[in-house]
Amino acid sequence: MPAPKSVTWPMDDHTRAKHVILRKYLDAWFPIMVSSNERLLLIDGFAGPGEYDNGEIGSPLVMIDAFLHHSYAPVRRKEVTFLFIEKDSARLQHLRQMLRQREERENFPPTMRYRFWEGTFADAMDTILSHTETQQVSLVPTFAFIDPFGYSDTPMSLIKRLMLHRGCEVFINFMYEEINRFLTANYKTKEQQYDALFGTDKWRTIITDPPDSKGRALRIHDLYYNQLINYAGARYVRSFCMRNKHNARDYYLFFATKHIKGMEAMKRAMWKVDPTGTYQFSDFTNPYQQLLFDKPDYTLLQTMLSDKFRGRTVSLQEIEEFVIGETPFLTFKENALRPMELAGKIEVQLPGSSIKRRKGTFPEEVNGIRIRFLASLF
Repeated sequence: MPAPKSVTWPMDDHTRAKHVILRKYLDAWFPIMVSSNERLLLIDGFAGPGEYDNGEIGSPLVMIDAFLHHSYAPVRRKEVTFLFIEKDSARLQHLRQMLRQREERENFPPTMRYRFWEGTFADAMDTILSHTETQQVSLVPTFAFIDPFGYSDTPMSLIKRLMLHRGCEVFINFMYEEINRFLTANYKTKEQQYDALFGTDKWRTIITDPPDSKGRALRIHDLYYNQLINYAGARYVRSFCMRNKHNARDYYLFFATKHIKGMEAMKRAMWKVDPTGTYQFSDFTNPYQQLLFDKPDYTLLQTMLSDKFRGRTVSLQEIEEFVIGETPFLTFKENALRPMELAGKIEVQLPGSSIKRRKGTFPEEVNGIRIRFLASLF
């Protein structure tokens, strides 16, 4: 949708789905992070007014509620700061009022703080990161939600500076439809903006592809995906496609992290919206209706495992890290390893000869199970 002019605007279905992913991820993120950190920072880079026309809460309140209402009480014993960045003064004032009202209704723990920054995300983060760089200090573990309407205020160089900090993760709304639409436009600042967005001028090679072709869409997606890894320094990246009411690509959500636990938590959150493993949601369907398939295609995972490990003997942990980090799937024992063993495509090696197990099972209590992937093709 085009950038709204009013203080608030209607909420669409794919925004609801996006907020489900955000909330589900934070539900998992908070316990993981407070277990080893005393301080956390959450940034909403394009915070908006905090609510929509019909009273639905916006992302700042989704984040606040994930903290306040988390079932794991130790979350609220750690120092947690929320930074809300918004350049529109009327929307920021609306958000201030909403948070004051929320604070009057609920007891905010003394460990919780929220701050506001009137200005652009790029200017705010440049100021904050320049300070850390000058002082040679690191940000506390940080989750940054970057959800713009356009593409001119989220340079890849800024994402890179964020990702240099060990505990930083980013969740980015990549405005594919606008980026694709204006890819061949001829206006004064376009090339500079696209160079900054991607952190490279390689996007120019995509211009020759037809605007509505699948090849062009894939190349735009893959360029941004690869830049998050090769330029910004993320180790794991996962995207989620949001489609509009015409079932056309609207935008991609990109999550980038250096930590396998973060990737696992985000994939679980995304599967809450699309449990098929296709990582997409469409306003064309009924809200939260499953797309394309009722279940993930685990035969694909079996092929991916065979291609990756053929002729090798590896631990369950190595398999899990591959599945979480490099495939669309979340689980693998029941739906991939079990049928592969029953079909004679893998052999299971136990750490001791006296250990008993039923074929096709991989008991959690047995440490040291190793899987031998047979070298023959199937």
